[in-house]
Amino acid sequence: LAFHPLDGILQALPHVIALFIVPTHFTTHLGLLFLEAIWTTNIHDCIHGKLWPWMGAGYHTIHHTTYRHNYGHYTIWMDWMLGTLCDPADDDWGKTK
Repeated sequence: LAFHPLDGILQALPHVIALFIVPTHFTTHLGLLFLEAIWTTNIHDCIHGKLWPWMGAGYHTIHHTTYRHNYGHYTIWMDWMLGTLCDPADDDWGKTK
């Protein structure tokens, strides 16, 4: 694993808590977990789809490289608004940021 087991538990906790706050059918919950697994694979597969405003693998790679940019989970909106967006299309992102 690339993360501590406690980190995995804490990341899964909101899904469990959400079941008590927003009642959801079990099949719907499994479907949403499946879609999130596909999304997680997408942002870690190193193929940047460039589908703005979605957070693609290119943005997420910069996040794991600098740990100062691209904190967004699904979209880049908040990074853009808060000034932490670093576009993978910029050739000099690794040099100046």
